[in-house]
Formats: sequence, structure tokens, C-alpha cells
Amino acid sequence: MGIEINIGRVSPEMAVFPPDYPFIFFAHSNGQDPEQWQTLADHLRKTAEIAAFLGEPVGLGGHARIPALFHDLGKYSKEYQLRIRGKGPKTDHATAGAKEIIKLLKNTPLARLSQAYAFCIAGHHTGLPDFGSFVNHESEPTLQGRLKRKVADYQDYSSEIPPSELLIPALPRLKPTTKTGAFTLSFFVRMLYSILVDADFMETERFYRPDILRGNYPPMQEIARRFQQHLETVQFKPSPINDLRNEILNACKQRANDPQGLFSLTVPTGGGKTISSMSFALEHAKKHNLQRIIYVIPYTNIIEQNAQVFKAALGSEVVLEHHSNFDWENFSAQGKIIKDSENHLGDDSDNDILKKLKLASENWDIPVVVTTNVQFFESLFAFRSSRSRKVHNMANSVIIFDETQMLPMEYLQPCLLAIAELVMNYRSTAVLCTATQPELKRFLPDDLPITEIAPDPKGLYNAFKRVRLQNLGLTEDEMLVERILEHEQVFCIVNTRKHAKKIFELLPKDGSFHLSTLMTASHRGSTIEKINERLENGLTCRVISTQLIEAGVDLDFPVGFRALAGLDSIIQAGGRVNRNRRRKEADLYIFEPVTDAIKRVPGIIAETGDVTRQILRRWQQGDPISLEAIHDYYESLYRLHSQVAFDSAGVLACFEKSGLRDLDFDFREAAERFRLIRQDSVGIIVPHTPDAVKKVEQLKWAEYPTAILRALQPFIVNVYRNEFQLLCDSGKIDMTSNFPVLIDLDNDYDQQFGLKIPATSGGDAIFFDD
Repeated sequence: MGIEINIGRVSPEMAVFPPDYPFIFFAHSNGQDPEQWQTLADHLRKTAEIAAFLGEPVGLGGHARIPALFHDLGKYSKEYQLRIRGKGPKTDHATAGAKEIIKLLKNTPLARLSQAYAFCIAGHHTGLPDFGSFVNHESEPTLQGRLKRKVADYQDYSSEIPPSELLIPALPRLKPTTKTGAFTLSFFVRMLYSILVDADFMETERFYRPDILRGNYPPMQEIARRFQQHLETVQFKPSPINDLRNEILNACKQRANDPQGLFSLTVPTGGGKTISSMSFALEHAKKHNLQRIIYVIPYTNIIEQNAQVFKAALGSEVVLEHHSNFDWENFSAQGKIIKDSENHLGDDSDNDILKKLKLASENWDIPVVVTTNVQFFESLFAFRSSRSRKVHNMANSVIIFDETQMLPMEYLQPCLLAIAELVMNYRSTAVLCTATQPELKRFLPDDLPITEIAPDPKGLYNAFKRVRLQNLGLTEDEMLVERILEHEQVFCIVNTRKHAKKIFELLPKDGSFHLSTLMTASHRGSTIEKINERLENGLTCRVISTQLIEAGVDLDFPVGFRALAGLDSIIQAGGRVNRNRRRKEADLYIFEPVTDAIKRVPGIIAETGDVTRQILRRWQQGDPISLEAIHDYYESLYRLHSQVAFDSAGVLACFEKSGLRDLDFDFREAAERFRLIRQDSVGIIVPHTPDAVKKVEQLKWAEYPTAILRALQPFIVNVYRNEFQLLCDSGKIDMTSNFPVLIDLDNDYDQQFGLKIPATSGGDAIFFDD
């Protein structure tokens, strides 16, 4: 410390330094007193310590330490030190560390991996870049372009962080998940990057907010004990169905002692797989000393229900409910997406850092995470630091994929290879959970077997069978309503919001209910409570819904109607019929809509519906929802497509290039291609209760809004971006602290249909919650 160099003339606003103050390299400033600022050497060493700690559980401690120790070398430049003292333009401080690490490792066993570290260092603010090519100009944001940049002199680092601190670890031992092994190396880079950005964030957070405490959760043994205690307090009436559910639960507990790997849990709807799979996860995590459980669910509405179950059983302080209602970094005051500048240099002034602390997304450092397919997989393929920082916390975990059949077919290959990476190389166990298990082995490495947990899936299917399919064929809306009115208690699931609204409006209002994603979770929850109450009391109850009640919603109707869709969706809808076996068998009617409410059938619905139509025809003399018919359905569906269709966006092509002389990976391009929801969605806060109104008021003044936003999650409606823009243009949205809030609930939020979308939006698309 105390190195003297000429930093130029000090301006009046920089006069916090006394004239005889020794020159010190700083990483972060804090107020006006330089004695309270953080030195650069302190920040680098502490970040390296955190990174090594985060990487240790999966054997990456030594590798994680390297980019963390070198990530801010550019801050040793005179230009950056002028900047942090209050005068000077933004500077590129990330490129210097990337260039230095390649130079230092040039003649070591880690020479090839130096590019991996360079990826992480260069992108620790702006995101993992594309590799680029030798023709890239230094102004381009690729790694190759960045490495050509002339950077300010940073060599004074060696007096504080000497190269001798660069401890070279052993080469990582990774099992390739593809023939070339390229995807495996790209995943290694992604894991290191996640550790670096999380360590950098946490170390910076500790400096600016030492009052914020992370961790301090009870051990997994205690959480498992709580769950077991909860199960013992829940009283189930003796019945054949409950006996079967207990058999499944006990099988999950026994199989929890198995070695780590990839499992399937094939349990019919109503078989209690939520509780059974969590029991497996807790006991398995306890057995193998795993850090957390991640429960991945296709729909937000199922998250809301399952998260409440887990919070009641485990304690709300150990359960994080995380979905994609807000992409906090992407909102400007006008509600438009902020795009990264291609020339953004990644400087972090004090204001930049404080903004990041306010807007940072979750890093999943908590024992139990309940999240969505979109949040989980898009984080795995993200290039931004905010979304990538949770990836390393997917390692050393039990990951349960509920309703596995909902994994998007066009991204099936990259999704399953990512799961394989976590299982084969990063000490995670994965469980594929569903009543309609797709044929996924073909998409996985040959040396990764799938082990079934459930005892005798076919026997369980026969024991739980309680629904008959009745095919009505083409059915006009008026005929459909007549059939619905023949029943006092009945549901009807259709494929679009617009069709659901029309059918509901044709029904008498007394005893009729409508459910859709335009309603907040709180509103849907209270409506479902009313529905259950009427069902229990034998009152008239007719429900019209989009697909959101197909899975995870505990409803029990004597009869149901389902618009033609994939066989998996039909079987899930059947799970709401005769759920508690109050009658020997009940009917689920399948119909093909003839309606002016649907201008165009969404592509995936049309395709899977065509295959279902074939299955219904082939199996009309048998059982069209048997395990054999389900196998036939998936085989038929997969035969329609070449292998390319299961990675139709070409995500793997961003990594699986010819040869591995260079780590030629295009992280940014892959993130652009990997979008489970093609059309951007926006979460709008709809504060329709006094408590929600109070929370929105608090949001206006909150410096760190995380807790308030979590509390407001039940009051969010997701809409497509074009719908959001129409609402903004109509003056119906207020951007409260950069978060969109519906202004006039009396006129713009309906107690039956939810959020009103201007008619010009079309509204004919199916909406997949994220």
C-alpha cells in the first residue's frame, strides 16, 4: 500500500483526500471518508475466498479462485482510480484481467483453459460474450474483439497481488455429455462464471450493506425432520387410495438411499407425487449431504399452490418461491426493455453498484427453491450475470422436474443435456416426475441411466384408473354449452382465453366460474376456494378454464370436458375428474371446437391434437390413456420430427462446433436463441386488496424492494409485451419505482375475467405462465 504514482490534477469535488494522503488502489468508495473505502487488494482476495468456497462442493474451488482473483485487475489503472475518485470517464476494467490470465497461463497445463477464465473475467459485468473470430475488431463485444483492445496500464497489480498467488489446480475431470465434449466444456465455463459473478456480488454487498445477512438456515437434517413431523400430524382417512399413496410415499423414502443419479417417478394423477417427491428429495439430500432442493414446475399457478404446501410443512423461511414475473434489470421508467449497449465497457461507479444491489435477482442461496421451467432453463442458458449467478447453486442439489411432459419439445435436447451435466459432473440428482412419462432416454448420454422410483407403475395406473374418455368429435359452442348444462358440477377446459370467455358468457352466472391467467394468483386462489366449497356441499358448480387447472390444482369433479389437445394434457385434465374415487368411474368428454372465438389454433395445440386424434382412433377398442397408449403417443409425436426439431433454435450449435483447439462458444447467441416463451411477457401488479395497496405504497420508497416484491407476487398478472404496450398507451399503467402497476382497478380489472386487455390486442393466443 501507499504506492506513489502521478494520477493527475485533483479537482475540487475530489478534495476529500488530504494533500499528503498516500496513493491507494481502491475497488469501491463509500461516502466521503477515504478511510472507509475498500482497497482493491482486499476486494480481490475476499472475492477469491468466496469463489473458492462456492466452488468447493463440486470440486471447482481452485478453478473458481483464479478468475475471481484477477477479475478487477483493470482497476489498478490510473484511469480507473481517477474515475473512482470522482473525475474521469467510464473505463474498461474487465478486459485487463482477461488478457493477463491468458498471458500468465500460456506455458502451463491450464493454457487451454485460460480462455475459460478469460470468458468469465471479460464478461463479469456485461455478460458472457460470444467467442468471435480473429477478424473481429477491438470495438466488437466478442471475446476475440475484447482481447485486442488496448487497455490502460494495470501492472501495478503485481505489487499487491503477485502472480505467485496464482495457484494452478489440477485439470477438471468431466464426463462428456456429447461426442465432442464441447457442450461439457461450455457448461464448465458457465459454472465458473456463475461462481465468479455471485462471489463478486456478495463481496460487494458485504462492503456496502454489512447488515444484510445471508445463509444461517437450518441444516437439511432439521428440514427433513420438520417434514416428517408435518406428515405425522396430517390425518388421512383410511381408504384404498390413501393406502396406495402411502405405498408410493414409502417407496420414495426407501429409494432415497440409492446413489445419486437421474430418476423418474411415474405416478398417476392423484397419487400424491408432490409430497412423495419432496420426501425423496429431503431424505436423499440428507443422505448425500446435498445443499438444496429445487422444485421445477411448468406453471406459475402450480408454484403458488405447491409453495404454500412446502412452506406449511418446512417453514416459510427456508422456501423461496421464484418465478419470472419481474426481470428487474430490464425495466426503464417507460416500461420498455433496456438492451445492453454493444460498446458498454462494464465500468461500475458507485451509482452503478448501488443500482445492482437494488435490482439483483435471486441467487437461490436457500434450502428449498420452487421455480418454473422458464426461470430454471433460461437461467442455465443465460449470458447476463444477474440470471447466471444462480447456476452454481443448481449443483450439489436435488432437482425435481414436476410434469416432465411439459418440457418444450423444440428445446428438449439442450434442456436434457443441461440436466445431464448437472447430474454427471456437478453432484446433482434429478427426478423426472409425471403421470405421463415421455420417452426421454433417446436424448440423454448412453452412460446416464434413468432409474424408476415408483413401485410397479403399471399396477399403480390400473389401481388409480377412475376416468373414461368419451370422444364427442366436432362440437359447436352452443352444443357444448347444452352438454355442460346437463351437469350441476362440471368443468370445461379450452385452449385459449378468448374461447374460455365466450363459453362462460353463454352459461347462467349463478354457480358458474371462470379461471384464466389474466386473474391474479390471489384472485384465482380465492375463486378455487369457492369452487371447492361448492363441490364439497353439493351445490351447482360449473367451471370454464384455460389449461391452468390441468395440473397441480386439487379439484374433484364428477364429469369434465376438454378441448382436443395433446394426450398428456387430456390425461392431466382427467386428474380433476373423480379425483377422490367417490364413484367407480366417471367421464371426461373430448371435443374439437367449432367456434368463431378461435381464429387460429396455436401450432403446438394443432400438432399434438392431431397425434391425439390418431391415438384415440387406434386405441378405441382399448384404453387410450393407458401407459402403453402414452408410449404410443410420444413415439408417434417424435416420429413426426427429425432430430433437429428437438433443438429447432440451434442452441447446441452455439457450442458444438468443429474441433476444440479454441473454446469457440457463443454464449450470447445461445441465450438469444433459447427462449421458452417466444413472446416477451411483463408482470403487472394488480393491487386488489387493501394489503396489496399498502405494499405498492411501500414500494415507492423502498431502497431494496426484494421483500415487498415477494409479498406482491400473488397480485401479478403476466401479459404479452404487445398487450402491455397497449395498456401503457391507454394510460392504464403507472410505473411505480420502475414496476408496472394497474391504476384503475374498478374499470380495468374484472372480478370474473381478471385484467381487461384492449380489444385491438387480438387476444387469441394461448398463454403459458412463466
